[in-house]
Amino acid sequence: MPIYRYICEKCGHEFTVMHGMSETPEVFCEKCGSPARKGIGRIGISFKGSGFYINDSKSSGKTVSSSEKK
Repeated sequence: MPIYRYICEKCGHEFTVMHGMSETPEVFCEKCGSPARKGIGRIGISFKGSGFYINDSKSSGKTVSSSEKK
């Protein structure tokens, strides 16, 4: 079962709840008892390989900008 992050609408307390993906339970704050909403999880992103830097995507030929075409 996945773990979901919830944020209290009243006090802002953040906590996690484990439930199935197809479930939509009513979740209440552990501290004050107010309704809580799902929060976006914090994840780390790691880019590996070529193509992520500006010098990797440049073409070998000179490009002409729109102002130079006129």
